[in-house]
Amino acid sequence: MANVDATAVVVALPTMAREFGVGIDALQWVLSAYLLAITAVLPFFGQLSDAVGRKRILSLGLLIFVVASLCVAMAPALGVMILFRVFQGIGAGMFMATITPMALAIFPVDQRGRILGIIGSMVAAGTLLGPALGGVLTGAFGWRAIFLINVPVGLVGAIGTLVLLPKDSSKVRGALQLDVLGLTLFIAFSSTLLLGLGFAPSLGWSSEMVVALLAAAVIACVLFILRELTTTGPLINLRFFRRRVYGWGMLAAFLSYILMLFPAFLFPLYLHEVLGWSIGLTGLVMTCQAFAMLLVSPVSGWWSDRVGSRRPALVALVVMVLTFLAASFLEADSSPWLVAVLLALLGVGVGLFSSPNSSAVMGDLGQDQAGVANGTIATLRNLGRSIGVALTVLLYQLFAGSPATAEIPADRFLAGFQGVLLIGASLAAIAFLAVVFMYRTGSPTPKPNLRPFLD
Repeated sequence: MANVDATAVVVALPTMAREFGVGIDALQWVLSAYLLAITAVLPFFGQLSDAVGRKRILSLGLLIFVVASLCVAMAPALGVMILFRVFQGIGAGMFMATITPMALAIFPVDQRGRILGIIGSMVAAGTLLGPALGGVLTGAFGWRAIFLINVPVGLVGAIGTLVLLPKDSSKVRGALQLDVLGLTLFIAFSSTLLLGLGFAPSLGWSSEMVVALLAAAVIACVLFILRELTTTGPLINLRFFRRRVYGWGMLAAFLSYILMLFPAFLFPLYLHEVLGWSIGLTGLVMTCQAFAMLLVSPVSGWWSDRVGSRRPALVALVVMVLTFLAASFLEADSSPWLVAVLLALLGVGVGLFSSPNSSAVMGDLGQDQAGVANGTIATLRNLGRSIGVALTVLLYQLFAGSPATAEIPADRFLAGFQGVLLIGASLAAIAFLAVVFMYRTGSPTPKPNLRPFLD
């Protein structure tokens, strides 16, 4: 639910824009507010659950998520909707922060990799299936159904949590050692950065508000880094980033999370506004990316297990670079089959890259630190997706010369669409270089010690 709701709304943006009478660029906050809330609360609730009990935080998070979903579905105005998306993100962050450590505590150590692999697959599948599910629900019942469906699903999850999950062990509970200053600086950094990037398309880069927000983001980032490097109980252990495999692997992963939102945000608009497809059909075509990813992921695990993570990751990023370049040549009369093939290739790239890279990163720290690595990956994933949304809108306006709106002329949309995809190819190339440095010549190719994670 948490990851589907991160991307399901992108297909419904044109419908929301018409209903609320706003531009699609303003609707970026429907995504950004949700992802920003998750990013901000994940580290806090991860540590809080260690003190008060993971099952308690998980159950409360599900309740908040379900109630907030209902409120979003009933929202009479865009501002109200964005407000309850924040609460929805808080609830999602609560159970996203507790599910992995709870699973690692329940299952034996020799099954840890497999459990992490299952959770990772759910994250990727939810993110990529979101546009498809959103398109089907919006086409059949309207955009509010995207959030209403969370109510019965969330209630089933809450009942299952209460009945089936074991009670919190007394060993889990302990003194809360929360880096309050680090958390405050992290929230300040991520919030001001995304607000600055979000307001820049409408207010301009020279706007006093935009300049102030971005300057505050730089200051907060520097202070956060200094804090985390000097405190004994950091919110995010930045010292691990000095490790070659871990540091470069995290950079490559972060760039891949940004890139996941480029096609998720733009292709539904291209299919609906330029090619004239229905919302439902648009959602179904977007499943090509998800199904390709799910089919390729087991192959990437088998391949990585035999030759190491380096080769699958490099091949994946080459596929992503070439696919972004090819997609930048799409026109108003492009073949639907070509669009489907390109989406499938993007799914192939994600499927080949995610599991081997994550396993190498987590394996670099060892199984005793797998939870730490997983928490950092989760934080970077949501921050990367948040930046991906803001960056897509920002770059689109830069190349198109105007914000995205419903019923935009095809030539103007394609100018922004093609420009963003070219930048996407450049970011994928940077991720490729990061993986090259991750396994630079003269250093042995690390074999991940979490083999079941690849399955």
